[in-house]
Amino acid sequence: MAVSTIDNKIEKKPIQMKPGLIAWFLLIGLLLLIGLISAFRVFSQGLVLTNMSDTVPWGLWITIDLSSIALGAGAFTLSAIVYLMGLKRFQPIIRLAIYVGFIGYTAALLTLVMDIGRPDRFWHPWVYWNVHSVLWEITWCITIYLTIMIFEVLPVITELKFFDRWPWTRTAAHKLHSIAPLLALLGLLISLLHQSSLGATYGIVKARAIWFKPSMPIMFILSAIAVGPALTMTVAFLSEWITGKRRIPHDILFTIAQYSGFALLVYGYLRFWDTMATTYYGRTPSVMQALSLLRETTPYNFSFWVLEIILGVLVPAILFLMPRFRRRPVLLVIGTGLAVMGIIVNRWNTTVSGLTVPLSYSPGVLYQAPTGSYFPNLTEWGIALGVIGYVLFMLTIGMLFLPLFPKEEKH
Repeated sequence: MAVSTIDNKIEKKPIQMKPGLIAWFLLIGLLLLIGLISAFRVFSQGLVLTNMSDTVPWGLWITIDLSSIALGAGAFTLSAIVYLMGLKRFQPIIRLAIYVGFIGYTAALLTLVMDIGRPDRFWHPWVYWNVHSVLWEITWCITIYLTIMIFEVLPVITELKFFDRWPWTRTAAHKLHSIAPLLALLGLLISLLHQSSLGATYGIVKARAIWFKPSMPIMFILSAIAVGPALTMTVAFLSEWITGKRRIPHDILFTIAQYSGFALLVYGYLRFWDTMATTYYGRTPSVMQALSLLRETTPYNFSFWVLEIILGVLVPAILFLMPRFRRRPVLLVIGTGLAVMGIIVNRWNTTVSGLTVPLSYSPGVLYQAPTGSYFPNLTEWGIALGVIGYVLFMLTIGMLFLPLFPKEEKH
């Protein structure tokens, strides 16, 4: 039986560097080292080191970028629930949700810096306004949203003992926290805008028939708000298992699982009928030829039906919604892992599979260009490992040093 204790002294005890924690930091250090070496090679020699090409210019890194942004959606979803809907019951998980969202968005930016080819020109979208570009609008939305998240994270950081010598920083940060409802509203609007715009980036490209459809923005939003909160729930469970302290009441986590289960079903239902309408009822010649080409040259059928739909949507929804499964944290963590995999596969299928199909500029000349092919090489995997190392490092120091939880329960 759990015994509730609120003891501030627990947070002030020095961290004991046990062998397991040392080994964990060594693993993170190895991942970061691999990422830094790979980044140095890319910065010094360019994208020619990768397996990307003029035919398939987006690959593993864009998949990580889009997935990280989607998985960070728990921040704006749960903030909206607490500050806009007034459900204060979920207040204990808000700090964790915002921190996980902050990590997701900064991880996406790290990956994007590697992918743009000329990182020295990262500031161009803020100076040279291309108002007709969806990517320009996404850049501004992500910049504004990340700024909002920094404002929301600052009150947590300034509660560290380190800031006792500068009390004015703590006062200023908590004044920012007083406008949390306004930040939640702005964050909700901006996040919904850029989540949908990421899908619209593909949905407006008329030259690629497999992308060109108005449902893409809706699919991107629904998948993000379904899986983002579930990831925050899983981080809370993992923290409880590692530390032995129940920091978030389980009834809150079970409710989040139930919400994610319903959201996954809605997303899966629309995704299924969108595919059926495109493939079997629409039967646009260009779309049918594109799908036929994907089935012949890539494992698209398996990745879509098995990895994305069955394992990425249906199985997690069952684990999240059935009471006999929802009351078992281990199954919820497994379900979240499958849902996260489904998001990653979806972003891969959208980006890389879509680029595999050659462009068709003329109605009378279909698929005359060579079929694209792509698989990440060691340098690209090295960057991916570095980003994973960054995510694990940020989560670890957050759990060790930041007051992400309002109270602790010994468990």
